[in-house]
Amino acid sequence: MLILLRPLALSRCPPHTCTRALTTRPKTLPSFVSVWTPSLFSRIQPRKLLRKPNTPPTSPKIVAERKAERRLLRDARTILVEASTRDGDAQWRIKKLNECLQKAQRQGCDPQLRVAIWRHYIFCRDFSPSIPQDAWDILWNTQAIMSPKNPRRNIHLVQLHDDMRLAGFTTTLKQRTTYLWSVFKTGRQEQALEEWEADYGQSSPHEQRMDHKPEHLELGARMYADFGDADRAREIMNELLDLYPGRANYFLKNVFRAHTRLDSVQHHVFAYEMYRVAKSTQGKTWRLPDFDKFLVGFLEARHLPYAISVFKDMVISKQLACETTEHHINETLTRLNHIYRLGTDIKDSTVIVLAALSVLPPTYHSHVYGDWMKSATVYHAPEAAARILDLMFDRGSKPETFHFNLLLKTLFRTKRKPHEVKAEDLAWRMVDVLRKASPRTNAAASSTAEAIIQRATLPRGVKPLMDSDRTIPPANITTFALLMRLHAQRSQWEHVDYLARQLRDLEIKPNTSVMNILMDNKTRQGKYNEAWEIYKSLTDVPEDAVGVFPDGATMRCLWMTLRLSLGDHGAQETSTLPTPRALLAETVNWYALVKSRSDSERFRIGLAAASQSAITALIMHCFSYTKDLAGSLVAVHVLKKHFGIHTSGEALLIIQKHAAWTDLRGATTHMRSHFARGGSYTRNIEQMGMVYNLLMERRFARLGIDGDRFAYMGKKEVEKLELNLLSEFVRVILTRLYNDAGVVERLVDEAKMEIGVPELQTGDLTAFDVV
Repeated sequence: MLILLRPLALSRCPPHTCTRALTTRPKTLPSFVSVWTPSLFSRIQPRKLLRKPNTPPTSPKIVAERKAERRLLRDARTILVEASTRDGDAQWRIKKLNECLQKAQRQGCDPQLRVAIWRHYIFCRDFSPSIPQDAWDILWNTQAIMSPKNPRRNIHLVQLHDDMRLAGFTTTLKQRTTYLWSVFKTGRQEQALEEWEADYGQSSPHEQRMDHKPEHLELGARMYADFGDADRAREIMNELLDLYPGRANYFLKNVFRAHTRLDSVQHHVFAYEMYRVAKSTQGKTWRLPDFDKFLVGFLEARHLPYAISVFKDMVISKQLACETTEHHINETLTRLNHIYRLGTDIKDSTVIVLAALSVLPPTYHSHVYGDWMKSATVYHAPEAAARILDLMFDRGSKPETFHFNLLLKTLFRTKRKPHEVKAEDLAWRMVDVLRKASPRTNAAASSTAEAIIQRATLPRGVKPLMDSDRTIPPANITTFALLMRLHAQRSQWEHVDYLARQLRDLEIKPNTSVMNILMDNKTRQGKYNEAWEIYKSLTDVPEDAVGVFPDGATMRCLWMTLRLSLGDHGAQETSTLPTPRALLAETVNWYALVKSRSDSERFRIGLAAASQSAITALIMHCFSYTKDLAGSLVAVHVLKKHFGIHTSGEALLIIQKHAAWTDLRGATTHMRSHFARGGSYTRNIEQMGMVYNLLMERRFARLGIDGDRFAYMGKKEVEKLELNLLSEFVRVILTRLYNDAGVVERLVDEAKMEIGVPELQTGDLTAFDVV
């Protein structure tokens, strides 16, 4: 018989007095690393006339004659639709159309008038031969307005073009090109290209020849480029350039992007030739958005040499790095960071950095060298990082503290003893330099742009630094964090405590890495309350104080601390740690502050660790130690919805083991011995496995899922199925414990309220459905 006792371990749960709110906030992302869309540009404003044109003097008699002449011309041109019909409704529609056309001629067109003109015109289409030319012009101009309030613009223009042709009116070049483009944009690309080719080959009944007009050729090149036929678009573009040299200005970028979207190397070569031609003919009038369109094309093509060439041209033409202001610095670093993303190894990074150093002003060099060392750290190249430092000394650019920190990080990541010894010795020497420095430190720049601006005011040398000038910079908080982590991994707690005292004596504020190390240090020593106090003191600060915002590793360390504390019976009486529900609420609130950021995945990975099962096991064990099955049910759904972590398999094993466990703390020694020999725990696990399998069979039969269908189900469908099955299994256990479905659902709702997710869906079945 399955032995399920009412949970008695709720008394093991720490007192619920630790509910709090996270008061610190994450650092803002620099603008040059945020998401940048180069295709979103503001429209170019028309240039104003520098002076008014000269007006020849005229006599009053000539002025009066010209006014009378213009009046006669106006009266000769009519926009009134005159159609002979006896239909009263048609006469009323024609009258309303004439009123609207006259109003549009006098006052212009607004959205309401445009809609009214079209509504009356639809009913007057049978009288289209009676519509005069000027009325057609007004109809076309009012419906051709580009505005979000005119969503059916292209459809209306196509219909007007067809009606004009049927009425025997010849469309102008502008109307013809607008019509073809409207047909193309309404999804009938092939029809638009066929009609354009007919005009181009003069096989259409169109009376006016347009194949020699630059607007017609530009439209063809643009449509073929957007259609994806880069070769045909290039042919039309070349013919246009032969007929009208220098004409290609706007549409050339469309043809260029059509080439960069292809994987062919030859098309990329053609694209680079277009860029060189455009730059040679119009480069003097180009601005930053014009360069960006070509740069983004090569970035999409992932062609590193061409992207570097465009970036160098942007700097040489004084479009980037021309002023030492925060805006211009961020503009430069934004484009440089996009080029960095094309690098796949230390070799590519070296090519990018050397090209940037050759054109950027010296104020950027320190930052660029830092990017180079970061790539050496990412690609595990300690020898390259050391050579970069030597190169900085040789070129007269003195390395700063963050350069040495990157070297330390690179050496520590190798996990090699000689490298660790060298890095440890260098880090301790940097700490000694900081202790002996007077004054110890200067105020660090709050952003990269400010650091570059500060370097612009300092005198710069161009000669190689002598050996006597190659000094070691003082340590900063990052240096302390790297050194403390090394000694913490070696379980050298005395070194960690010494460095922590040095931070207090030097009045250096800790960062997230130092906080994590100090918390891990206390957790390893079994001082769980002190680890929690460190977290609270650095993250729960007044509004005017500077605190530390936790990362994913911090939250995982808290769960590790709580899990070890719950497993330590001697620490339960004096524990000040939060309950699993309170800590899960803290984790949800923490992630809500960063999930909208572009680097939110970094926080999530820090929480989930290399294997997502790591945080799953910690959270589920914490809830299982407190015999909180309702909290476990809510926790698996929180991990799935808020963090994208699927936990059904790992959670199932933990829930089965802890639900099968019987609390015998109040039993005698004889009862404990008898229970251990009886094998009840093993039988409980086996019977729970049978219950789970039975529920799975019933669910598969209810949904009509067999083995073949299950094998072809998608990953998301399988995860959803497993999560709903686990939820049903937990509700079955809770129902057998409390014998009341209402109590079970109330427990689940209470858990959701305490965790802060009252609207969370916890499975497709309730306790009333599984009774």
